Amino acid sequence: MDPSLYPDVSPVCEECQVDKPTEPLQRYCCGTGCKPCVFDLYDEDLQNWKRHCYENHQGRHSVVAINNSPVLTPSSFTTFELIKITAVSGDTNLYRFKIPNGGSLHLSVGQHVVLRGTYEGRSITRQYTPVNSLHSKGYFDVFIKIYADGPMSQYIKQWKVGQVMEWRGPYGNFKYSHNQYSHLVLLAAGTGLAPMLQVMQHVVSNDEDDTVIQLIYACRNYQDLLMKPLLDELSSYWNINILYVLSKERKEEVTGKYNEKLNYTRLTKSLLEKELIVPPTKAHFLICGTKSFDKDMIKYIKQLGVKDGMYFKF
Repeated sequence: MDPSLYPDVSPVCEECQVDKPTEPLQRYCCGTGCKPCVFDLYDEDLQNWKRHCYENHQGRHSVVAINNSPVLTPSSFTTFELIKITAVSGDTNLYRFKIPNGGSLHLSVGQHVVLRGTYEGRSITRQYTPVNSLHSKGYFDVFIKIYADGPMSQYIKQWKVGQVMEWRGPYGNFKYSHNQYSHLVLLAAGTGLAPMLQVMQHVVSNDEDDTVIQLIYACRNYQDLLMKPLLDELSSYWNINILYVLSKERKEEVTGKYNEKLNYTRLTKSLLEKELIVPPTKAHFLICGTKSFDKDMIKYIKQLGVKDGMYFKF
């Protein structure tokens, strides 16, 4: 049956009383080409709603055995209990959610999940990459930056331990296998660190993976560096090299750790060319940050000879 033929007459189906998904406002789209976009999720939810109503009306709505249901699915939202909130910087918190029965999200490296909230009576969604090890059981962690006026931030500000939130996924088409690349260069800014943490933890978790990783992490100030204890731990591995690029910090105001690599400037093409530990054409690049950061990094590495297929933007 063509989903377009399914009933679509009101915010609530009059026959089965199932709420119709609310169409997001255009301003809820960030415009960066996210996959899935908030409108992709809305279209999928709308088709599921139509199908659900049609099957109810025909008296043949299917029932799926709970024991066969995955912990997380991209086709619908699942609730998870918030069990811990930890501040990791002045405007960013780490949120831990419980996975029942010691389960796992079963993500592949680099995959993300989608959070659904409500703001001004409308459904809103945002993408976040869990930063815990893929081998973690019983929980998953996401760090979220809180903005003064962002719709999702206004929703998240109200969170309290013990509440439940809606997630769906996983999403993401990044593919990685052990020793696939000899060198990975990770270019991250701010919360764009999240997928990079997942990649680094995945590599060091396998003693047979000899991939050499260089993380170049750009932030405004030293105190803005996220997940610093974990980064310090990762930097102790022989194949992990980390450079912090601080655009608004003064050297005399920072007391870094022994052997910590700090650069007090913006991440430019010349700095990138100078600091890379391997010729750019010999590495595979991963990029995640703001829209302008991603655009600049792609421009810089292409000017350094990197071809399409030699980089991936989360």
